[in-house]
Amino acid sequence: MALTATQTLSKDSATDVDTNTVVYTAQAQDLGKSVFSVSGLTLPSQKLLTVSHDTGKNGEQRHLVRLDRTEVDALLVAATVSVYMVIVRPISTAITNAIILEEVNRLIDFFIEGGANANVTAILNSEN
Repeated sequence: MALTATQTLSKDSATDVDTNTVVYTAQAQDLGKSVFSVSGLTLPSQKLLTVSHDTGKNGEQRHLVRLDRTEVDALLVAATVSVYMVIVRPISTAITNAIILEEVNRLIDFFIEGGANANVTAILNSEN
């Protein structure tokens, strides 16, 4: 199943995904990669969503979902932040889609644990 031509994403916590949405529209797609962007931004500002797939040297499947956001500061210097997740699925049949979904949900729960994305704030403060 292919991704739809538009992806509507919320900037709110995963517990409230219905507000503050941004629409990413497909810009380029091929067999292993799709790139989406938000239209109407003044360059060099941009928001990109990339989804790609490849096979590692040991035959494992590698799936990347990445968000890149470029903003311009008061001195008109562009800076980009990237947030991404890579799912590496070994060729073993012991790892099912259900197991992968559980781990993705656990990772999301870790980020939003404590409300207001407390663990993300802790990570950005270089806390262990």
